[in-house]
Amino acid sequence: MKDFIIIKDPKVAKLFADQCRRDILHNLRQREMTACQLARLLEKNVSSISHHLNILEKAGLVEQTKTLIKGNLVEKFYRAAAKRFIISYTLSEGLIPGSEDIARWSKEICRNAVKNLPAFGYEVPAGKEKKILDLIERYSSLKHVAFENIISQQKKPIKVTGPAMKILISVLESARLYENEEFRRVMDEICKQLKSFEAT
Repeated sequence: MKDFIIIKDPKVAKLFADQCRRDILHNLRQREMTACQLARLLEKNVSSISHHLNILEKAGLVEQTKTLIKGNLVEKFYRAAAKRFIISYTLSEGLIPGSEDIARWSKEICRNAVKNLPAFGYEVPAGKEKKILDLIERYSSLKHVAFENIISQQKKPIKVTGPAMKILISVLESARLYENEEFRRVMDEICKQLKSFEAT
């Protein structure tokens, strides 16, 4: 199992829109399972799970690990092909034909972030939403590019998991962003905007 797989094909990225497929991948990242085991766990019928597994296997997101034969029954075990799947920034920005839906979804995430600023004490005045949204979209894009560049540099398997892995990737990503002049300008402007939005 790889640590990361970067998804650059819009057709493969769209597979993640289905909740059942996301649930299958989540469980197969934890351990090997059969279609029957997944069906019981997810409370779905086996034929539906087998259908999803077939699609995910063809896309390179899951792989068969072993086959057990018990009498007339053949059990195939599957696992996720990676511990983490990353949708490429080229798709999240709509830079590849067919990725427009993914780009819209990325923009919607940023819009939701702006809408929820008041929950943290930042009241966005009417007429300022577009400016902060543009800044947050650019921040998200630069962060995504840095993250993808960092994981693309991986030379050998990572021996840490969980919080240690998260901090390692975060430090490397932050170091890359700290060197980026545009990112520093975007952050300066975001800080100024947030200061002006602070509820008094």
